[in-house]
Amino acid sequence: MYKKILVPIDLLEDELNQEIIKHVEALAQLSSAEIHFLSVIPSLELFFGIEIAALPESNKDSAERSILAMRALEEVIKDIKVADERINCKIGIGSAKDEILDYAQEISADLIVVGSHHPSTSTYLLGSTASAIVRHAKTSVFVIR
Repeated sequence: MYKKILVPIDLLEDELNQEIIKHVEALAQLSSAEIHFLSVIPSLELFFGIEIAALPESNKDSAERSILAMRALEEVIKDIKVADERINCKIGIGSAKDEILDYAQEISADLIVVGSHHPSTSTYLLGSTASAIVRHAKTSVFVIR
């Protein structure tokens, strides 16, 4: 049914990630889909302003942060019951919503499996990554709570 499933992982959400992985394992049993895990880390400019991008150290910091994020992502999925050859991992840098939607298009994802917390007042007022993905994705989105 699905050929490519994109699974964004928030590295700070251990409990929610375990729920997501259970669903991904079940989906993987239904087809021979490739599973693409993506974790997005914010760019330094989001925290310190655009002037930080001009510093030569910022590229080094981004590379180091990406390596650390990849290690953390691999740790989150280490026990997944899906064959290694069906798994791809990537780290994005920037806006989570934009990185997820761009990567979904890049790989021609059939499905995006995204975790979401139960709505709260702040989520309704500010929006969340999951709701933005549901609104803007050009493919089906499966929201895990």
